[in-house]
Amino acid sequence: YEIVLVTGVQTCALSIFSVTASIIAILQVTATLVNYANDVKDAPKDRARFAMEASSLSSLLLNLRYQIEDSKSNEEWYREVILLGVSEGPLDQYNRELKKLQLKVASSKGLVKIGDALWWKFSKEEVASILLRIERLKNLIQIALQMDHL
Repeated sequence: YEIVLVTGVQTCALSIFSVTASIIAILQVTATLVNYANDVKDAPKDRARFAMEASSLSSLLLNLRYQIEDSKSNEEWYREVILLGVSEGPLDQYNRELKKLQLKVASSKGLVKIGDALWWKFSKEEVASILLRIERLKNLIQIALQMDHL
C-alpha cells in the first residue's frame, strides 16, 4: 500500500517497506543469536549482557515496526525513519554485523553444531563492538520513537 501523509505528499512505499524488512531481518537474526547465547554453558558475563542488550533492542525495533505499520505519523517522521534503513545506514550496518556473528556460530548448513553450542565463541573485543553498535542503534530508535510523539 502507499502511505499518504498529512500534507498530501506520498512517500516511497518501497522505502518504508525496506525499513520494515530490515527490522524483521534483524529481529530474526537477533533471536537466533540470543537463543545461542542462552544455550551456552559456563559462558562469561558477556554472554548474558549481549542477550539482555539484544533483547532490549529487539523490543525497541518491534515498537518501531508497529509504529511504521500504524501509519499515523507525519511526513517528517517517516523521512527520518527511512534514513535508518538506507544502504550503509544504522540498520544495514547492524544487520551485517549480526550476520557475521551468526556465521561464526553456524555450520555451513546454517544450523548450530550441537557440540559447538556449548562454547562461547566471541572475544571480549567482539562483544564490546557489538554492544556498542546495539547501544547506538537503541539510541537512534528511541529518538525516532520520541519524534513521533512530538
